[in-house]
Amino acid sequence: MIERDRIQQLISLMVFIVLFCLENPLFSAEATKPSAKQIEFFELHIRPVLIEKCADCHTGDEDAESALAVSSRSALIKGGDFGPAIIPGKPEQSLLYQSIQRTHKELKMPPDVDEKLSKTTIQHFKRWIEWGAPWPEEKTKPLTKSQAKKTQSLTTSHWCFLPRQAIAPPEVNDPQWSQSPIDRFIYTRLQKEKFTPAPMASRRVLIRRASFDLTGLPPTPEEVQEFLDDPDTDLHTFSKVIDRLLASPAYGERWGRHWLDVARYADTQGDVGDFPIPGAYLYRNWVIDAFNADLPYDKFLQAQLAGDILAKREDDPQRARQLKIATGFIALSRRFGNTRFEDQHLTIDDTIDTIGRGIMGVTLKCARCHDHKFDPMLATDYYGLYGIFESTLYPTMGASNSPSPTQLVSAENNPESQQKINAYWDLLSHYQHQIRNHFRPWLKPTLKEYAEVVKKIKSAKKEGKSIEKLEAQRQKLLTSHRGKFRELMEHGLPWLKQEKARLVKQPPAEMLYAVIDGKPHHAKLHRRGNPSNPGEVVPRQFINVISKTKPDLDQKQSGREELANWITDPTHPLTARVIVNRLWYHHFGQGLVKTVDNLGVLGAAPSHPQLLDYLANQLIEQGWSLKALHRQILLSRAYRLDSKDILENSKRDPENVFLWKFTRKRLDAESIRDAMLFVSGELDRQPGGPHPFNPWHKKGYSLNGPFHEVFPSKKRSVYLMTQRLYKHPFLGLFNGPDTNETTGTRKNANIPAQALYLMNSPFVPELAEAFAKRILQTETTEEKQIKAACQIAFSRNPTPTEQSEFLETLYAYRRQLLKERPKESAAVNETAWTGLCKVLLTSNEFFFVD
Repeated sequence: MIERDRIQQLISLMVFIVLFCLENPLFSAEATKPSAKQIEFFELHIRPVLIEKCADCHTGDEDAESALAVSSRSALIKGGDFGPAIIPGKPEQSLLYQSIQRTHKELKMPPDVDEKLSKTTIQHFKRWIEWGAPWPEEKTKPLTKSQAKKTQSLTTSHWCFLPRQAIAPPEVNDPQWSQSPIDRFIYTRLQKEKFTPAPMASRRVLIRRASFDLTGLPPTPEEVQEFLDDPDTDLHTFSKVIDRLLASPAYGERWGRHWLDVARYADTQGDVGDFPIPGAYLYRNWVIDAFNADLPYDKFLQAQLAGDILAKREDDPQRARQLKIATGFIALSRRFGNTRFEDQHLTIDDTIDTIGRGIMGVTLKCARCHDHKFDPMLATDYYGLYGIFESTLYPTMGASNSPSPTQLVSAENNPESQQKINAYWDLLSHYQHQIRNHFRPWLKPTLKEYAEVVKKIKSAKKEGKSIEKLEAQRQKLLTSHRGKFRELMEHGLPWLKQEKARLVKQPPAEMLYAVIDGKPHHAKLHRRGNPSNPGEVVPRQFINVISKTKPDLDQKQSGREELANWITDPTHPLTARVIVNRLWYHHFGQGLVKTVDNLGVLGAAPSHPQLLDYLANQLIEQGWSLKALHRQILLSRAYRLDSKDILENSKRDPENVFLWKFTRKRLDAESIRDAMLFVSGELDRQPGGPHPFNPWHKKGYSLNGPFHEVFPSKKRSVYLMTQRLYKHPFLGLFNGPDTNETTGTRKNANIPAQALYLMNSPFVPELAEAFAKRILQTETTEEKQIKAACQIAFSRNPTPTEQSEFLETLYAYRRQLLKERPKESAAVNETAWTGLCKVLLTSNEFFFVD
């Protein structure tokens, strides 16, 4: 009996210990194997911040300022003087999260309030800790010098870094699936996986699908009817629709927006004041025009990477100007911090990351702090590219402590013009500095002493005394503070303000927010990604695993032209694959490689690798024409399939990876807004121009007063002013692009705030009222009005049930309104129709494409 009680006690104790360990985060800190997505998130958003902001003080060394080390996950869990820094899965209880939020009583990190982390970065840390603080496996032993040398010549078997294969489409015995090379690849895989493809979509469905895909707008009832009435074969008739849509100016607006997502376009800088960039719209419009002109994709990239260099060889002034504008792709890299160029390494990092993920589909940024943990890329690869962009002059519209622009680029193709512009901004900055600091306590003694010396000189002249010593004293005072207040002492504050106002109105030439070459040089490697800890000089170069020989970059140019030529070389394994995959994603809702911004080791494997290489080869053979690629994709049978589900297929392939049907897609934020404006008749179809920003000299911005505006507009959404620090109230709510980094894919989140916006925002009822007026003005009977409303909103006629229900809705609404306003029958009818139109504009069918 005693023995049995003792056994039960032991069992109870063991159960208690197990439960305690499970509940105690310190015992459950061992991470489950992190996913590839989580590791990529860590490398992009967590590790760089730990190195940049924390590693200098938190080394864990005996002589370090803190006992805490941030060099590993285990070190963070172990913690320092205050206990564990992180409790995996519990950010609110983690000291690290509390300190960066600055909510802990004693710990506030970084210590300097001016260096505090952005809200976005804090949210990144919260998500990372919630995931369990995933951290990639570290090497147990550091590489020896001999091993490090061997790693400088890399090889890989990963598919994306290997040359494309010349592949012929497979033979298919089904005549319906053998007309298009794309279909032969798709159907061969469907047969292999034993999937039965869906039937063909109707013409009504197809024209709406293609119109939104190519222009971001619904078709008009007239365009639908013309397509339905065409007696030609379905394929030939549809090809006419495709050609018309590709020729529409709306095509460039739609597909220009997709590229602006990749280019992380915004109309503001992203620094703590988020200074507006009045000239950013020129790059936006250049992108739109380039798509409409079907500028070959290789030329499109070359212009954005090296347009200023190419412009020097251009005789046509207008073409040269456009080439310079194209470098907005680089110039619009995000700015950071409070001071001009203080955190330039972060701006260059943003450039490299955008080129890596946006153009080549690889995470170059992960090689900033160390050799890439997964892809065959070295830190020397990163700093080889870094040197190219460190040899490039980036413009700025100002910073909190220096609110005047500088390094803007002359639109004229002449060196003298650029020199005048540089001198102009230097002089304005000089004056601006004096105006902003004239009242500083540390300056007042100098100003007072100068005034007294001038007074003594005047008195001595009147008395005929020598002024030699006094003049020497005056000259010495003028050169004090490094001569930065000379004009303030000589002429006074009113003169300075007057001169500044005069200069502002008389710029020496048109100036662009673009880039030009600076002094070409090689960069030093940043140990652990920290620019304050420089290492050896790294020659400017490209990615070792692709570029087997080092480029011969002279000392006269940055190397951006050579980089552009290397990226667009037909043999480059990444560039064509990436853009083909992007087009495929936007047409089918999922890329042939699901991770469109990452084709590397942590990315997804291609679902149809041979098709991807075939289309990449086709793109190059067809002169890099994106319109030709669109046409080829949209005329495939795979694109023209119906979107209705097949139960047996969806059980085995719920994500439709093998393309046995067309995947139903929700409209993106821009298409929702544009379609609402379009069907209501309120859309302004004219191209967008500059935004009504305050002139730079009339308004400054800072951490405590950043720029924040929303400019009302009825133009297409691509022309709306977008910021980096603040989201547009509509685009931000409906999953618009992240303007701070390459956005290859859009989220499709349905959140309650969207429904609340549609219910309560004045935007929707205004458009519903305009839609109602449009219907009432064009048709006379209610049956025709309902029919017209459905044709405009849904590209189809109403069903008999809908016709009946809509009529009953109108009758019921009018009866209720007439009780309240018996003498306003005309207004009541319009109000009832406004209510019905609001239902149509916010319906599920309006928001989705089949």
